[in-house]
Amino acid sequence: MNWGKRIILGMGLFMGFILTLVIIMMRQKIDLVEEDYYKKELNYDQQISAQQTYASAPEKISMEIEKDSLLLYFPSTFQSEDVTIALQCPNDKNQDLVLKAKPVNRLVIQTEKFRKGLFICTVSGRIEGIPYEMSQQVTIR
Repeated sequence: MNWGKRIILGMGLFMGFILTLVIIMMRQKIDLVEEDYYKKELNYDQQISAQQTYASAPEKISMEIEKDSLLLYFPSTFQSEDVTIALQCPNDKNQDLVLKAKPVNRLVIQTEKFRKGLFICTVSGRIEGIPYEMSQQVTIR
């Protein structure tokens, strides 16, 4: 086989490799983190302000993972108004969960039906009328 045939064969194999990669990439399921990403982007300043309010609070919300539950401990500062708890699975939006609850000293969320893996837990509410937001990664086992 001379060099001309080898170049043509090499180019054909390379184009086949690239075409295979394109087909594999097009079949990948890609979920957006948020469906209404652009709406949330408009409120980004408010979100930063809420995170700063939480960061400057004297007491913090703590989390623990037990065998089949997620425990949230709310200090007395955060027990004034209802909170929204969002558990987001970064790679499967069908696993996302949003709860509204009254913050008590110890709040239990059952995780036995959740898929094992990484979740982002976001707690948002108000302290004396001022919004706050806390976000933390949680690994459910």
